[in-house]
Amino acid sequence: MRSKFTWILTLFFALVVQAGFAQKPVTGVVKTQDGEPIPGATVMLVGTNQGTDTDDEGKYTLNLKKGDKIQVVYEGFKPTTVTVTDSGILNVTLVEDESIYLEDIVVDTYRTVSKEESTTSVSSVTSKTIEGRPNASIIQTLQGQVPGLNIMTGSGQPGASSQVTLRGLGSINGNTEPLYIIDGIPMSSNRFRSLNPNEIDRVDILKDAGATAIYGNRGANGVIVITTKRGSFESDLSIRYIGTTGISSIQRNQYNLMNTADYADFVKTARGYYPGIGSNLTSAQQKVDTKWTDVFFNDALSQSHTVMFNAGSKNLSTFTSVGYSEYEGTLRGTDLKRFSFRTNLDGKNNSGRLTYGTTINANFSRSNMENSAGTNGVNQNYFLGAFQSLPYTDPNSYTNGYDLLQDYLSGKINVASGMPLFLMDKRATSGFGQDEFKLLVNGNINYKLSDKFKISNQTGVDYQTINQNSWTRYDAFNEWLFAVDGQDYRGSVATIDEDRMVFNTNTNLRYEDAFGADDLHRVSAGVFVEYLKAHLRSKNMQKTGFDPIFWSDGGATGWIGGEENYQLYAPTAGMSRFDAGLFSYFGTASYDYARRYGLDATIRRDASFRFTNDNRWGTFWSVSARWNISNEKFMENSVFNELKLRGSYGSSGNQDITGNGMFSGAQLYDTRFTSTIGYNGETGLSLSQLPNPNLQWEVITQANIGVDFGVWNNRLRGSVDVYQKQTDDLYLENPLSAINGSSSLNANFGTMRNSGVELNVTGEIIRKENTSLSLRFVGAYNKNEVVEIPNETGEFWDGQSLVGYRQGHMVNEFYMAEYLGINPDNGNMMFRSKDGGVTENPNDGDYQWLGKSSMPVYQGGFGLDLQHKGWFLTADFTYALDAWRYDNDYYFFTAPTFIKQNNLSNDMRDYWTKDNRDASFPALTGSNFSYASGSSFYLQDASYLRLRYLTIGYNFKKKDLDFVKLSGLRVYAQGENLYTWTKWRGWDAESSRSVDYGQYPTPRTISFGVEVQF
Repeated sequence: MRSKFTWILTLFFALVVQAGFAQKPVTGVVKTQDGEPIPGATVMLVGTNQGTDTDDEGKYTLNLKKGDKIQVVYEGFKPTTVTVTDSGILNVTLVEDESIYLEDIVVDTYRTVSKEESTTSVSSVTSKTIEGRPNASIIQTLQGQVPGLNIMTGSGQPGASSQVTLRGLGSINGNTEPLYIIDGIPMSSNRFRSLNPNEIDRVDILKDAGATAIYGNRGANGVIVITTKRGSFESDLSIRYIGTTGISSIQRNQYNLMNTADYADFVKTARGYYPGIGSNLTSAQQKVDTKWTDVFFNDALSQSHTVMFNAGSKNLSTFTSVGYSEYEGTLRGTDLKRFSFRTNLDGKNNSGRLTYGTTINANFSRSNMENSAGTNGVNQNYFLGAFQSLPYTDPNSYTNGYDLLQDYLSGKINVASGMPLFLMDKRATSGFGQDEFKLLVNGNINYKLSDKFKISNQTGVDYQTINQNSWTRYDAFNEWLFAVDGQDYRGSVATIDEDRMVFNTNTNLRYEDAFGADDLHRVSAGVFVEYLKAHLRSKNMQKTGFDPIFWSDGGATGWIGGEENYQLYAPTAGMSRFDAGLFSYFGTASYDYARRYGLDATIRRDASFRFTNDNRWGTFWSVSARWNISNEKFMENSVFNELKLRGSYGSSGNQDITGNGMFSGAQLYDTRFTSTIGYNGETGLSLSQLPNPNLQWEVITQANIGVDFGVWNNRLRGSVDVYQKQTDDLYLENPLSAINGSSSLNANFGTMRNSGVELNVTGEIIRKENTSLSLRFVGAYNKNEVVEIPNETGEFWDGQSLVGYRQGHMVNEFYMAEYLGINPDNGNMMFRSKDGGVTENPNDGDYQWLGKSSMPVYQGGFGLDLQHKGWFLTADFTYALDAWRYDNDYYFFTAPTFIKQNNLSNDMRDYWTKDNRDASFPALTGSNFSYASGSSFYLQDASYLRLRYLTIGYNFKKKDLDFVKLSGLRVYAQGENLYTWTKWRGWDAESSRSVDYGQYPTPRTISFGVEVQF
């Protein structure tokens, strides 16, 4: 009885105590800034395991007491912590911040770690930045988004490749491109015209040695890891459509070209000074005023459609994407059509110990392209016809190739007046196209041997087949012009069929453990074995002579055999075969103490097929460390949400000797001969390559110190990195005596260094329930310096190019006569002589190193993101500073020798006379204008600031879509390359070339898009 009474009394006092700290049901709704409920958000009582998820209406219920804190977490939004009050209702609004969520992890092919644990310099770009953009290539979308990543696109051909460098040029003659990896598969090339950008989930750019050394022989120039979207377990089927349509046009230029009236007036004036230009324009010519850019260019339409399916059961999830895109080129007759299919599957067993995944990505693209950009062929390069053609030439005078030939032979037209007509004929009678099929297949399987050990394998294949076809019809002007005596049949066809396959497999065993109180110590390690094998097979055929009765454009019908006039009609053919292989084994180890201190180490051994057995293996390594200062006790209650100091040091290797891709430079260690015609017409052998068995790896060693920070609840966040990257054993041409049969030999000799600073900052100016505004800035400074090169003078110039390099200065430095101005007394141009004086007649001995390079010293971007209720606005600006290029187009527009030869710039009107001594151009009778060509007179500042991207749109609220049963709808308008501020006169200051001439201009694009979620 006594024990029963004691139990009742104890229960009574427990109830009294509980009443003093009473919990009661608290309900609320978790919603977005637009007021939309968020189902599936996790609501946790801070410091406990007590929690729940919101229902389909965003509602939750928890037993809480006043003063308790709950944290609400949902993917794509910032984690939010709130304090419980006396009220039984506690609603929570989450602020969308997809970039913060996705940047909380760092992904490479071999491991995924949280940003807090990362010791390396990695930048990430999410699908939010990539989706729906009207670019055929994802690489163009990354421009200005990542500090230190310099992207220059020198062609407006849809799907054209870009020149990409990360933290400066890492080599002079070797490969300088980063390694690209898609879902664990190393890419065989940097062409991305077959990849649908809407399928991409995130892109991670690995920059320092701590991040890239694990890739060893392929990570010397950085690594770009592309991860595609995948499905979610236990999720209903969702369907999403993204569609865009737009129009592109060529960008503006500042060449100030003449129309016919300008030209006629200028010729009349100029003849008094320069009689050699010929007669004035006739009255008939003056009635014609052709804008040749309208003849060769058009406003180009584009459209892109992608449908994505996402579903998952308990143990299986799938993501499937089907896409179709068409991109017309601004040059008439050029385009890109692309079909893409992707299916990503992930699975697991009931225990979760076995997981696996597969990726199948099939793409087909068809391109009609130009093939003579940058050349000086007046009957081949369309851009010469579009830019240089005389405005008083009438395009209606073109009829067909034969009539054009007769006019040319009779002297009715010459090269100058005939150039655009030659090219109109080429456009009507020839074609150059390419079909590409690309298949990416990848599979991975992982099994947890225990709680601490996991074994995995990832195997992938990148298969690509390219069929290239060029043809010229039998009645083309060029076929008539170049026909030889006895050639009764004309027309030509050339084909190239190429197949390449890259197989890569990686098997690894990984270990993870935690020990000590509260898992104070955490360690992980892994051992890996990787094998890569690649094959390239190529066939080509060229044939002249087809029967016009059976001819078909783009085909090879009407084939004329070789029995008669064998030398004229016999086809030529060739085959080539290349193989490549790499083998590697490596290990990693990591240690973390209390989430405050971390240490990572990597060591890797690589074998390359490019070197002899003595030099085949290279060893690369890295160490990196971090200090999460914000996790220290003395940082409690500070303004810092994140403050991390990190550093890394290590090496990686470059075995791409010639810089021409995976299959190039395979036997430079061996002697090679080629067949040739020798004495008395006999076939013989001649030396084509001297061997260098001592060739070895280029080694890039890099040191990096960085700080990551976030203050005031991450309203200001970013990172700063300082690095130095040095390349030793550069692949350079070592000069030899010609008595050896060659004047140079590829060898490892020389050193180059890149040093720089990178800054990435984002600040949230407004963070309210229905309104947010953030500003961001990305900036990079890179100083390139050639430390040592293999010759007595300490400099290299090939005697023809306008650029070279020398010790103590940057690569691609301009070397030419330095223009000083116009002599006010005689109108001649003046140049600096080698001894520092002035000369009007410079020679090669007066050429100067100008301390200017085509590679920008400063580059980056900045922008803003504004959201108000359902409206959103994004603007991105990109810039490049201290970059120089030679404007060869402007030379042809302003040289007096081209009067009556091609169109001219009105700038020429400011030429020297006795009454205009302060002129921009020398006297038309100046005797030394020929020296302007190849001089700094045409070296232009190519720095620029560009409004790269602008979009404005509206996200409809779910309640507004209930009547059409949609779960999401987003509409927007956007523009690419909208406006550029620059001193560069040409069509695009962003070109990747040191010398710009007759190139395909990159376009300005306006498009409209819609995203629908079912």
